[in-house]
Amino acid sequence: MLVQDVMQREVITITPETTLPEALDLSRRRGVRHLPVLKEGRLVGIVSDRDLKRAMASPATALERHELAYLLEKVPVEEIMTRAVITAVAELPVEEAARLMVKEKISALPVTAEGRLVGIVTETDVLNLFVRAMGAGEPSSRLDILLPEGSASLGEVVAAIEDAHAGIASIVTLPGHNGRRDVVARVRTIDPGPAIKRLEARGFVVRNPWRG
Repeated sequence: MLVQDVMQREVITITPETTLPEALDLSRRRGVRHLPVLKEGRLVGIVSDRDLKRAMASPATALERHELAYLLEKVPVEEIMTRAVITAVAELPVEEAARLMVKEKISALPVTAEGRLVGIVTETDVLNLFVRAMGAGEPSSRLDILLPEGSASLGEVVAAIEDAHAGIASIVTLPGHNGRRDVVARVRTIDPGPAIKRLEARGFVVRNPWRG
């Protein structure tokens, strides 16, 4: 799946001249945590609600409260915005976008095409995709299966689950300890007992099945 499949296309934006109180009010009213900054249609920066709250609450002043509020009303976001914006393209795989956010310790990526903003993908969008991909939104059971060392394959896991007539909602493999692989399978039943028995009969270890 690509970024274009999960990104938000209707992006709330501001300009460099937008004041801090205006940006914070917009963020709260529209329920967004990231505001790309556009100048003449080009992306020139980004501010987060955290940036805005930190700037609005700065204690580094001896001014009276009303004086500080008056000054902040005049401060444009270009004074605090992040100018070196890390972006993504719509054709980027979602997992690469997630890796980039983890690496750079950021929670949103504006999506651009030829310098123009076409969307934004956030950590929430990625988490929603993860929930969907893992089949967590439907009645099911989650099985953590340890693949034994040697020639055991994912196909054998699938065959064991299908032998128990348990439909597979999702299945992924993850690197485990000591070079072994873990399989996380979600089956469409709240009684995974038969599937567990079939797996164990084939030599697999099933850890702490979860029903929900």
